[in-house]
Formats: sequence, structure tokens, C-alpha cells
Amino acid sequence: MSDYKEKYSEVSNLYIETVVPVSKIDQGRYDRSKIREKLYNANWEKQKVNINDIIDKFIPSEEGAFKQKTESGIKYIFEGKQYKVICDKVAGYLRIYDKYTESFCEINGMPSNNLQLTHFKIKKREEM
Repeated sequence: MSDYKEKYSEVSNLYIETVVPVSKIDQGRYDRSKIREKLYNANWEKQKVNINDIIDKFIPSEEGAFKQKTESGIKYIFEGKQYKVICDKVAGYLRIYDKYTESFCEINGMPSNNLQLTHFKIKKREEM
């Protein structure tokens, strides 16, 4: 098992500490992310996840198509053959996207339109 939490935390801290202070666009993204967190964090907290377990489950390393990338500044994405694990670098939540069904998933991999079931709070290191 790889330590994706370390990489996610490193990328998040770099974004928040270095990019956001010098970019109005990223400051706006940061502010909107914090607003989302304030509005929905109570729901996200109901489904806390270990980012390492989620990535190992949905993007097995043996797939060989594993990518990590940043999109739109605020998102950090782990991408495999079928799934993307899309992490918010500011608010600390993730979503699982199924590229075949073009929909977000519940923790069991079932596609769902229910926002309360498709957002997961990323556990802090000490909770893992």
C-alpha cells in the first residue's frame, strides 16, 4: 500500500501556502471551497475515509494506468482505468468518479446522484 495521504497533504499545503496567496483566481477558488466546506462539512464528516484505502480499492496499482494530476487548481486527481478519485485540496473531501458510467459513486462503487452519499471527508493522519 502506498501512502497517498502524504502526497495529497504535500500538494494541498503547497497550493494553500504558495499558490493561493499570489493568485486572485486561486484565492477565489480557495474562498469558494471554504464556503462549500462550511455548508456541507457536517454531512461529509458522516462518511470519513482513509484516502489510501479508497485509492487502493478503486485504482489498484496493478492497473498500470495510474496518474496523479491537478485540475483547476483546487482539485487533485488520482486516475486509473475506470475511476478517478477527485480530492479537494482545501476542504479535505474526495469524490469517486466512474468514467464508464460518467457518474459519481457511493463508497461501494454504485453510481448515485445523492450528494450526501458521494462526498467523503478525508481522514486526518492521526485518524487513519
